[in-house]
Amino acid sequence: MKSIIAWTAVAGLAVTAVAWAQTTTPSTTADLLRRARNYQFQFRTGQYDVVPQYVAMLEEATKADPENADLWNAMGVAYLAQAAGTMLTGGKPADAMIAGQKGSQALEHALTLNPDHAEALAVRGGMQAMMASLLQAPQLAAKGVSDMNRAVELAPKSAYVRLARAFNGLSLPDALRDHAAEAEDLDFLIKIAGASRPGDYLRIMRGDLYFEQGQPDLARNQYELAGKSASPAAAEAQARLTALTQGGVSASDIKKLRSAAGANCVMCHGK
Repeated sequence: MKSIIAWTAVAGLAVTAVAWAQTTTPSTTADLLRRARNYQFQFRTGQYDVVPQYVAMLEEATKADPENADLWNAMGVAYLAQAAGTMLTGGKPADAMIAGQKGSQALEHALTLNPDHAEALAVRGGMQAMMASLLQAPQLAAKGVSDMNRAVELAPKSAYVRLARAFNGLSLPDALRDHAAEAEDLDFLIKIAGASRPGDYLRIMRGDLYFEQGQPDLARNQYELAGKSASPAAAEAQARLTALTQGGVSASDIKKLRSAAGANCVMCHGK
């Protein structure tokens, strides 16, 4: 149960360091959302002590503006950070479970206020899919994947929802994965990232997907592009190229990178 709580909370946070969509809200609300994003970045780089003020800020914000779906979505993410931080720092599983439940409830409330809130759908879908794969609950998995697909349909140009579907989708059991959607999302994200450190890691992940699909030449092309960069990703890309000459990239190495990409902001973005 402890591992399920931790994994589900982290899965919900897989891409939440990306800026939340901002509508035509007052500047104070936009400021709150920016501050929430900054807290999330700090949390994801190991500054777990920011969680109390992070959560308190959004609890006050949702009380002051209870009809704002963006704030409730951010509140849900903050509670998930609280759940994950509790487990990562050796806290009580019961406390993490309570925070995780609050996170789910906040996301549900955001979707009650706005059923088409793409970001809330993406996070909820990722959580459902991951929990379902751990509990072997295929119906819940199908609902989670459906939510992530709908989020992309609602906001096809949103890096947030594309990241959510890509990173969570790549980590699902093979029977639940959609390679076409994974490829579409990674290609979209690579185009946005361009020649950057995040782009290099995305290219390695795209190469891994090509390799899984039996296309080693296309995989090599992606690894070579990342391997020519000056970012830390170059070493991993070179290791992939060496592996291709020695029988292929191991499934464990592919899985390791995917897990790190979903849980470690520093890897892609630095401090």
